[in-house]
Amino acid sequence: MPTQTNVAPKRPTLTQQVKTQAAQIEQLTTQLQQKEEDLTSLARQADAAQKALQDQLQQSESGRSDASAERDQHKKKITSITRKLNQKEKQIEQLTTELTQKIATAETQLTEVSGQQHKIKSDNIINLHIISGMALGLLPVPILDIAALTGVQLNLLRSLCKHHNVEFDEQKGKAFVHALISGTTPVATVVGLSSVIKLIPAIGTIGGGIGMVVGSGTSIYAIGQVFATHFRTGGTLQNFSVEHWKSFFRNKLQEGKDQIRHRL
Repeated sequence: MPTQTNVAPKRPTLTQQVKTQAAQIEQLTTQLQQKEEDLTSLARQADAAQKALQDQLQQSESGRSDASAERDQHKKKITSITRKLNQKEKQIEQLTTELTQKIATAETQLTEVSGQQHKIKSDNIINLHIISGMALGLLPVPILDIAALTGVQLNLLRSLCKHHNVEFDEQKGKAFVHALISGTTPVATVVGLSSVIKLIPAIGTIGGGIGMVVGSGTSIYAIGQVFATHFRTGGTLQNFSVEHWKSFFRNKLQEGKDQIRHRL
């Protein structure tokens, strides 16, 4: 039988192993360099991204600062405008108060002037009828002078009603005038006697005429003052009370007598 011989496999030589390892090392070095380049590129990208982010942050901060500054300016403007509006409101309020006071003062003055003018016209109406009554008192015919005096007194009341926008009632007017005069005995007596005295020739006419003039003027004055005061305070013929005005009428009779004598 032939003899079998065992052949051992060839092992790589040391040189080949070195070369293989060198190739692996070179390959690893290349990979490492590639990784380093990748890292460098990533680092650059990171730096760029960080810079961009910082730029954006700075712009945002700048924008916020500008916005904050703009808001502050708007707040200042609003505060200034509000302050001016408050000042204007105070000025308007002050002017309104002053104007209201002036209007009130003017209204008061106008009311006073109007009241004075109204009273002056009322007094003029009374004085005009006093003159008419005194003139009629010189009529030489007895009784007729009394009738004329009654007519003047009634016409005075009619004129005062018209002046004070009061409704005139002839029947009530006659009754009130008669009640006032008859309630004062001296006046009725003087007027009646003066008219009767005129029946005496010469001296009676003169004496009776003078007495009639004084009595007529006095009674017209007192009647005028009573009704003018009554109407001026809001009264009418409907709510006139003879009893209420009797005392006032007597006072005005004495006042009128003094004025008539002074005129004569």
